[in-house]
Amino acid sequence: MQTLHQFSNTDDLIIEVREARGTTVKNKQIEEHLAALPIKSLKDTLSLSEVTSHDQGSTLLSFRNQLSLHANRRASDVVITTLQTLLNTVWKACSAASEPAADPEIVRRLRVTSRRALVALSIYSPLLPKTLTRFFRQHLRDLRQAAGVTRDYDVLSDRLYQHLPPTSRVDDLFVHQLLQLVAKQQNENRKSICSMHSELSSWNWPLRVATVKNQVRPKKMVYLKFMQNQIKGSCTRFSKVANSTKKNPSQLHRLRIAGKKLRYALEFTPLEYMNCSLRESRKTLQKMQNKLGDFTDHTAASEILKQFSKEPLADDMLFVIHKMQREEHELATLSCRQFFGWWTGKRRRSMYKRLEKALDNG
Repeated sequence: MQTLHQFSNTDDLIIEVREARGTTVKNKQIEEHLAALPIKSLKDTLSLSEVTSHDQGSTLLSFRNQLSLHANRRASDVVITTLQTLLNTVWKACSAASEPAADPEIVRRLRVTSRRALVALSIYSPLLPKTLTRFFRQHLRDLRQAAGVTRDYDVLSDRLYQHLPPTSRVDDLFVHQLLQLVAKQQNENRKSICSMHSELSSWNWPLRVATVKNQVRPKKMVYLKFMQNQIKGSCTRFSKVANSTKKNPSQLHRLRIAGKKLRYALEFTPLEYMNCSLRESRKTLQKMQNKLGDFTDHTAASEILKQFSKEPLADDMLFVIHKMQREEHELATLSCRQFFGWWTGKRRRSMYKRLEKALDNG
């Protein structure tokens, strides 16, 4: 088997690990195990890369079309309509994701909409009362976390399916047993989203969203000027994180979060302010998120498998879990190295210059 640094991409490493497995078993046994799995995986809908790439283009355009980001209207008026649109979108996503057989893509959308709404609360905080911000922020964080954990298990389920070649092997029977454990937890995770939906319903989420218009502080400043000031703060916070010379998983996580917050903040910027420099910066941020996707998925899968390894399972089963956990950990490490090979000092400085130029022009 090749050493880690010899692989040109993660797919090569996955193939090599698979080829190191045991002897073949009958396909009929595989089919019986598959039929017993209650939760639909991502492979039954779209692949992970297809879901991600689909969302980056058309969904962003659709999202911006829902908002009325009028540059010359009063900031408070635009904040009201934007925040209400976002919070209502979260409610619709939560309602859809609370269904027991909710598609993984729906759960992912709940995670994305919750994150966008959280960034909006932060960006618009100067015009919002602390009580309103605190209440919505807590519920949005809970939704984001629940949807995030659910998605992590959906991703792991998809990755486990990828371990099943046309000619299956002995270890793959244990993979099917592991899939059943994942499916059981998927059911529990979806129940938690359902419980949150019931809680928010009793909290009367739609009515509270409707009352937002009565709580936003009046602001005569036009929306464009307001957002110019807020984007400067977002850029400064991102630069502080991105300027770190550390190259470890913790730094990667901080950078991913900071980059995502800045990218979402730019989505609330009127098109009139989105000059060439900001558009290029947004593209770089999007590329950064794409390149960090594999690292995030491998890390989450490794952590879940690590938790499964602590369960009272048969020795053969634990052996397979430990083996797969090490594989995911190695893939996460490889993804981390590949990202920092792309995120060079030259690329960082180029992005800083574009941001500075955009802010100076504003």
